[in-house]
Amino acid sequence: MTLPQQDRTVTVRSCSSYDYPLVKEAVARLGEDIAGGWASIIPRGSKVLIKPNLLTAATAEQAVSPHPAVVRALVELCRDAGAASTTIGDSPGFGTAQKVAAKCGILDTARELGVEVVNFADSITVPAPAGFHNRSFSIARDIAEAGVVINLAKFKTHAMMTMTLAVKNLFGAFVGKQKAQWHLQSGRSQDHFARMLVELAYTVRPAISVLDAVIGMEGNGPNSGTPRKLGFLAASRDMVSLDRVACAITGVAPDKVYIFKAAQNMGLAVDLEGIRLAGDPIEPLKITDLKLASMMHVQGPAYFRPFARLLLHSLTTRPAVDATRCKGCGICMQACPAAAISQPADKAVVCIDCDACIRCYCCQELCPEGAIAPRDAWGLRLIKRLKSK
Repeated sequence: MTLPQQDRTVTVRSCSSYDYPLVKEAVARLGEDIAGGWASIIPRGSKVLIKPNLLTAATAEQAVSPHPAVVRALVELCRDAGAASTTIGDSPGFGTAQKVAAKCGILDTARELGVEVVNFADSITVPAPAGFHNRSFSIARDIAEAGVVINLAKFKTHAMMTMTLAVKNLFGAFVGKQKAQWHLQSGRSQDHFARMLVELAYTVRPAISVLDAVIGMEGNGPNSGTPRKLGFLAASRDMVSLDRVACAITGVAPDKVYIFKAAQNMGLAVDLEGIRLAGDPIEPLKITDLKLASMMHVQGPAYFRPFARLLLHSLTTRPAVDATRCKGCGICMQACPAAAISQPADKAVVCIDCDACIRCYCCQELCPEGAIAPRDAWGLRLIKRLKSK
């Protein structure tokens, strides 16, 4: 199957801070680079939905969600282009879109601009392109019925997928518990989950994807990592191309990103050579020391997988609880698709049943205390030590 790919132009604009004049100018130029201006992306009289990454409640300084300044710029540019209405919406991993937006400052911005923040509640089934493994997806009605969807991602590392950028951001098109169901369906297979993410993204097909990488996140992402100044905003009509350029700038090897393997298997181009770069030069923005999340071998190292069933406990990585940080809030228990987390009455911290755990890392994503992180089993630690000698 070869999926017709949208324009692979990717524009990158340097932006040293969230000072609003700088952000507004950079976002305006993104539209100019891609389509000659935002008026060519936002037809006059259209109904626009901005879909930011509203994972969970965190301040703007924690770099979990796109910065309010980027949201403000997009709303104002949509209005200038003649949009009839603009809405901000998402289905967070925990809490409502309004609560998450309030914590990071997006709700205040929305209120100042007279824009509604909606929590996706209703779903509608839409057909997927021919040749996809999934023939249809049940996605948020707000997305399906919008005239224009702007996919607003945040640059972050991710314990399961390595990175969460433009493609992964559209996982929020699923409403509520559907996300847990998709994790269960994918089981411990990162490849299966990545394929679903790419198919979902190219079923939604936003008019444009924008990446906030002025300050991104490294380390134990996508919720408990460390903010990292990267100094750029980027955009493209093609999500895989945008993610590929973002990884090239930050030194993330493409073979570490499951999205790219899935996209390539679907017939999508992932090579840098086929991407037309616009905007500012990317060389001055490049870094080589981005810290990834503690990546795991969900199924054990490839060369040991024939013995995986016997050696599961010693050769895989699993979420581990830091008892000094865990407050016993129960958010991870509510989020766990496999119901593998409990809190015994005689303990103040949660416990994870490693046999039931499917390694989706929803618990790690949503823990507000950063108390859960991937940890290699003893056998895997030993193998890594031997390989490093």
